[in-house]
Amino acid sequence: MTGGKLTRASEACIPHSRMRRVVLEARVWRKRVIKRMLPVISFRLITFAAIILSMIAWPTQSQARPYRDGIPWSILLCKFSDSPTPPNTAGYYSNMTIASGTNGLDDYVRSISNGIADLSGSTLHGWYTESHTLAYEQALTNRWQRVQDCLDTAASSSTNKYVPPAGQRVYVITSPGVDLAGWENTGAIGGDDVALPEIAHEFGHGVGLNHSWSNDTTWKDATWSGGGEYDNPWDLMSAANVFVDPTGAFGGGPPDLDAHHLDELGFLGKSRIDTLGVDGILTRTVTLAALTHPEAGGYLLARIPFDSADRFHYYTVEYRTPDSWDAGIPASIVMINEVKNNGSYYQTTLLRQLGTYAGTGNGPPVQSLNANGVTISVQSTLGNQATIQIHTNFALQCSQGYVWREASSIDRVCVVPATRTQTASDNAAAASRHLPNSQTCVQGYVWREAFPGDFVCVTPARRAQAKTDDADAYNHVNQGLVTYGPNTCQNGYVWRDGDDHDYVCVLPATRTQVQLDNAAAAGRHVPGSDICVQGYVWRQAWRTDHVCVTPATRSQAASDNAQATARLAQLFS
Repeated sequence: MTGGKLTRASEACIPHSRMRRVVLEARVWRKRVIKRMLPVISFRLITFAAIILSMIAWPTQSQARPYRDGIPWSILLCKFSDSPTPPNTAGYYSNMTIASGTNGLDDYVRSISNGIADLSGSTLHGWYTESHTLAYEQALTNRWQRVQDCLDTAASSSTNKYVPPAGQRVYVITSPGVDLAGWENTGAIGGDDVALPEIAHEFGHGVGLNHSWSNDTTWKDATWSGGGEYDNPWDLMSAANVFVDPTGAFGGGPPDLDAHHLDELGFLGKSRIDTLGVDGILTRTVTLAALTHPEAGGYLLARIPFDSADRFHYYTVEYRTPDSWDAGIPASIVMINEVKNNGSYYQTTLLRQLGTYAGTGNGPPVQSLNANGVTISVQSTLGNQATIQIHTNFALQCSQGYVWREASSIDRVCVVPATRTQTASDNAAAASRHLPNSQTCVQGYVWREAFPGDFVCVTPARRAQAKTDDADAYNHVNQGLVTYGPNTCQNGYVWRDGDDHDYVCVLPATRTQVQLDNAAAAGRHVPGSDICVQGYVWRQAWRTDHVCVTPATRSQAASDNAQATARLAQLFS
């Protein structure tokens, strides 16, 4: 590790969600000089041959997006017939991965998920001794076989037999290390000297995340990587090229995921995401809370669509501060990413300053943007909040029977035609409804306030109508164009909305039932307790969901959970 950054060239994810061309090369851990004023700690150098699997179609893997509650893993420890005594006990790796309160992976997941997910249900087993030698494992060209050899050894053990539950993700740790790789939605492998940032990165692959990139396409982390791949050191999914807090346990503390990756996993509540333009207002000042400070007021993610041909192509804005899991980043900073399709998946692309920085991987993140009809500028950063001014020219077409209100040039709220006619009339009469040389309305009129800064004087009934129209804006646009992000449902499904984090896609009738059950919740509990009255049971759409419903409704919630991923419009990042 140099300059507070973990760096290596040996990591590779082996995605089951797409095909990769075969590549055979030596990948070497190396130190790279990074001009960062951060503490320095050293990491070991390991060299081994690596192969990315040939162009074959992998079987479809099960997912659980959006994630909630326990994300169980089976951690297996294996050594070889000629291995020396492992450097650490099984307890050490348990504390690093599945134990709580140790500043390990479980605590990391609890923190970045804002408390809605953890590794509960995970188990650790070993050390197992394989019949194979170290040299035999090193010579394997099928990387998954190294995982399989450990699984087979555990399954045939006479004293500690273990077979992971079907579909459960697996992480194999070998002593000594022979590989470092992750298979999306399946599992990973690392060595006995694996550090927490590395194991957290492979966890990210295990839950379906891809690498992060930058717009510096002339920079390469390694000869085999893509231009700009791994070039967002503020994001865990840039592999070893990330800012690490060297004071953290188990080899250092990894940084948070970027806001889009958190959004993919379902870790950001709906009320903490602001999608510009979808409500018909094209310009607004947005307050962002730092990702590590969800208790602060403001959004955690601003999403700015601009591509009418692809609703998953947009900019994102987030704010980061150097504390908690982000303690290793150099300073507080606003980050602008472009989420775009690279031909295989939607990647997050950090927008860096280029020019003289091009090809270095060191260009600082841009703090303003003027492209694709979008302008973004940072107004201020103070403590755990940042203020951002955002404008987009992208306005969604209205659904049938509605038109843009056009109270101003930035007003694209969809209303009935009669309301637009009335709005134009109010605008024309505005001067006569103000006291001379002031913005104060004459008696009987009030500011319309259809958008921030709307001081047109109208009747109180017209202002009430404007607020109603603003609140209903999402419902009156062409829903086929709305950008709901990576957890957008397929046509015919809507979010269940049992609470702010409930992204499970269900039929509209089911969401209506959920709303009715939530409204009736208080009357279905035994007074003064969490116990349901006779005939009702906890819904348990998630672990702490104690809304009392009929048994049939609870069964429906379980069924919807099981089908959640299959109902997403965008299955892979």
